[in-house]
Order: sequence, then structure tokens, then C-alpha cells
Amino acid sequence: MRPTKATPSKSAASPDGTPALSTADVLRSEQAYEQLKSDIVACVLSPGEALTEKQIEARYGIKKATIRSALARLMQEGLVRSEPRRGYVITTLTLRDVNEIFDVRGLVEPEVFRVATTGITERGLDEIRLAARKVLKPETLRSPVAFLAADRAFRLAIAELSGNLRLAQLLSQILDQSERTLHLGFKSRDFMPLIIEQQKQLLQACEKSDVPGIVKLARSQCLALKQQLVGALLGGAKLRDVNLQDFV
Repeated sequence: MRPTKATPSKSAASPDGTPALSTADVLRSEQAYEQLKSDIVACVLSPGEALTEKQIEARYGIKKATIRSALARLMQEGLVRSEPRRGYVITTLTLRDVNEIFDVRGLVEPEVFRVATTGITERGLDEIRLAARKVLKPETLRSPVAFLAADRAFRLAIAELSGNLRLAQLLSQILDQSERTLHLGFKSRDFMPLIIEQQKQLLQACEKSDVPGIVKLARSQCLALKQQLVGALLGGAKLRDVNLQDFV
């Protein structure tokens, strides 16, 4: 008896009856998520900007099913919200948001750094030094987007020494949010010199294995950056010009 040809298996349906995403769809969804998230964090997609699925499809060249999966993740992270008759809206930012984001960062970052740098090794120091050098590359310093991304990578290089993936992810999430607010601040002030000096101080403390000093630095630096950012937002362009809503 001749064997019957195998037919391609269909994706199982999800509990709500919609077809599950294939492996290829999952990869495309991940790419779409990263593209959208990068543009939201860098304020290429401005706070309060409305987007339809059709506009996203045309802009990024991705399919609707992929878009919906990516948008669902972004809504969970609070970067996007769905509105009737408007489609999707990039979450707005207020001065209260800026304060709260940096208050949370001021709690999370020092503790993550404390865990990460306790018993720091020479290999760990080399990873931090490498990340710090990348921040100072000429091509990085030419762009606030590249610079803030490199600063984020520097801080995560420290966090990852903890060996605790969840701690690193926790810091990554709050850094995404603070990076978004800093992009608004860059419209009226250059934060590069301040952040570079902060990195230099952190690296020196790491090289001395000064864990209490690292914790103290991370806390005070976060407060200083917050004060500089709020001052830039209030003293520079009008709030509407940087897509920041009034304090509520």
C-alpha cells in the first residue's frame, strides 16, 4: 500500500478561535515589536500620536496579524493604548510621569547595581569597560538616539553581572521609560556631558569594588538627572512643543 502524503499541519487555534501564529509569524511579530518600540522610545512616534493598523502596515511593511500581536505587547507595557475610532495612540507623558519614572528608577537601579557588583570579577569589569568605550565612539556621540541606547547598554552590562535575568529585565523596562522622557528633554538641552561623567564615576567605583559607593552614586545620579530633565522641560520649549502634557 502506497504511503499517503503528509499534509502541512495547520496552526492550532487559540482559545478565542483565531488561528495561532506560526513560528515565522512569531519572528515577524518580534521584529515588528522591536521596530515600533524603538521608535516610541526615541519619540520618532510622538506621545499622543494616533496610528491605525493600515498606517503601521504602510510605514513598516508588516502584516496586520503581525501588527496586532506586536501592539498587544506594547499595550501591556503601557507604551500604546487602543481608542475607539482612533485606532492606537502612543501613550502620552506628563510631568507627573517623568517624576514617577525617575523615582522608580532611583529605587530599582541602585539595588540592581548592588546585587550585580557584589563580588565583581575582572571579566565583569572588562564587560563594563567595553560598554563604556562604546558610549564614547564618535558615531555614538553624534546622535542622541545612539547615545541613549549605548548608555542603556552600559547600565545593563552592569545589571547582567547579577546573573539574575529578572533583575536585568526590571531595570531594562524602567530604562526604556526614562530614555523616552530624556529624548523629549534633548529637544532643549544636551545631557551627554552629565551622563558621560556619571558613567565615569560608576566605572571608577566598580573598579574599586566599592559597592556602597556604587549604590550611593546610582541613587544620587538618578536624582541629579531627574532634576536636570525637569528643569529642561519646564525652562525650554513649551510643553506642547515637546509633546509633554501639563502636570496632572
